[in-house]
Amino acid sequence: MLAELRAKSAEKRKTRDAVLEVVGVGLFIAVIMLTAYGERSPLAFHMTQNVRGLIQGATDVKDIPSFWTWITDGLVPATHTALRYNGRASSADLVMEDLLTHPVDAVRLRQVRLKPGELCEVPEKMRSFTSRCQADFTILTADSQNYTKGWVPVNDTLQDTSVFSNSSTPFPYTVTSVTVASELGHPWNFTFVSLTDGFPHFGKHGTYFSGGYVATLGTTREASETTAAYLRHHQWLDQQTRAVFVELILYNPHANLFSVVTVAVEFTTTGAAYTGAEVVTLRLVQHGAIVLLFLRVALALFLLYFLLREGKSLLSRPVEYLSGFWSWVEVWIITVGFSTLGVYFKAQGIIDEVAEKRQSGSTPFEQYKSAAGWFQVYTYLLGFLICCTTLKFIHLLRFNSHVRALSVTMRKSAKPVLQFLFVAGIFMMAYTQAGNLVFGVKLQGYRNIQTSLQSLCMMMLGSFDFDELSGAKQVLGPLMFFSYQAMMQFILLSMFMAIIMDVYAEEQQDHAAENLRFLHFLKETSVAIAGKMKHVSKNRTRESKQEEGNVIEPDNASRFDGVFNKMW
Repeated sequence: MLAELRAKSAEKRKTRDAVLEVVGVGLFIAVIMLTAYGERSPLAFHMTQNVRGLIQGATDVKDIPSFWTWITDGLVPATHTALRYNGRASSADLVMEDLLTHPVDAVRLRQVRLKPGELCEVPEKMRSFTSRCQADFTILTADSQNYTKGWVPVNDTLQDTSVFSNSSTPFPYTVTSVTVASELGHPWNFTFVSLTDGFPHFGKHGTYFSGGYVATLGTTREASETTAAYLRHHQWLDQQTRAVFVELILYNPHANLFSVVTVAVEFTTTGAAYTGAEVVTLRLVQHGAIVLLFLRVALALFLLYFLLREGKSLLSRPVEYLSGFWSWVEVWIITVGFSTLGVYFKAQGIIDEVAEKRQSGSTPFEQYKSAAGWFQVYTYLLGFLICCTTLKFIHLLRFNSHVRALSVTMRKSAKPVLQFLFVAGIFMMAYTQAGNLVFGVKLQGYRNIQTSLQSLCMMMLGSFDFDELSGAKQVLGPLMFFSYQAMMQFILLSMFMAIIMDVYAEEQQDHAAENLRFLHFLKETSVAIAGKMKHVSKNRTRESKQEEGNVIEPDNASRFDGVFNKMW
């Protein structure tokens, strides 16, 4: 009897610990989600669409002259609205067309160039036709030297003031070079940016790190137009230019939202210009900072508790701990959680520093962009943390029959599924290479191996353009489409489902014992707690009545209850 009571007590203790862990992880998920969604704004999407509408003219850029045309006729008027909707003058010149969104600073142009003398080898049979060939842009071929006006190399004996010396061709505007220099800075000098503060830009034709040749347009419309004309006149963009970035940070005080705008124009060796725009809208300055700080303190306490618990388990049984999958999930949660807090406080520290500098009169453009970049990293880490924690929470709910069936099926079918995916991957890569070879010249979605694989994956999900394929190749297009759909949809996908269902059917046994024990424990514990609370409340009521001297004897009380029931 004693052994039976001990076993029952141990089982209750184990089940009680499981219940407490489920409750604790549930509270942990609640804290993470309140932290993640508490600093988001439902107006961010609408502001992003509004900003995209204001810069949509950038898609018309095809070469260097059209780029300057868009700057002077599109971007500058859009960011310097001097008139209201009724024609009256606006008090603020540096404001967007909606009269609600304000640029934090003047528009900045950043250029990435190819080193002079970086040439490629012309095929021998074509050397009689031309000997000039420029190499493609890479990180190793990027230019970082300083120049004078007109991209003339700087002599070591010259001073920095020679950058704005007079040229043989007069500037068509009635403004001195010194005035333009005060707005521009040093557009022919390379500006280095710390790798920890700058984030690379992944374009369509290359990856571009921070830094480059920076030119800042004016804070007024007249100064911006003059500066753009000055750069165009002195050929700030030429054949060595590989990419130019139009960078702008906007702030809407009514929604308390920042938009980091980056318009990248890539000039390729094929002669065409490709434009891509990225608008990231987020809230850098919070109103309810105290509540969010409290949530982050709670998040840190949860992570510290998990760290101590997992550290104790690792020290007590290291081999068994490191060989378990869910142990590594715990390690990922702790690592990503502390990384999330570290990145957030770094970004918040940059914002606080920026606020102090703005009060002193300076406008640190790079720090605003750096803070926005770190907040993006913080968002990604927070999303990954929510994913891992939700996966752990589902694992803790394994006493449920459906969750248990899911986990057992995934574990038992891992080996046959991996073997099947190896064979399916061979077929997938065969069609990927065929798509790139057949359609790579005519269709953008098949221009390389990566895009071809993405297009085929989307085709398998039902997103495709049959007319585009048949228009590119009248015979091979439909033939490849139907053969691919037959192979993937009717054969490989059916085999995949057969493997999963076969394993699931084998596991359809009575696994409800643990589920029933767990539910029985919950029911028994709830009934016991409710009975204790009811007994305590009755005792307190009886004691209070005895103190008042109005206690009814048990016999009389039962008789009174019978009379009361008859009357009722």
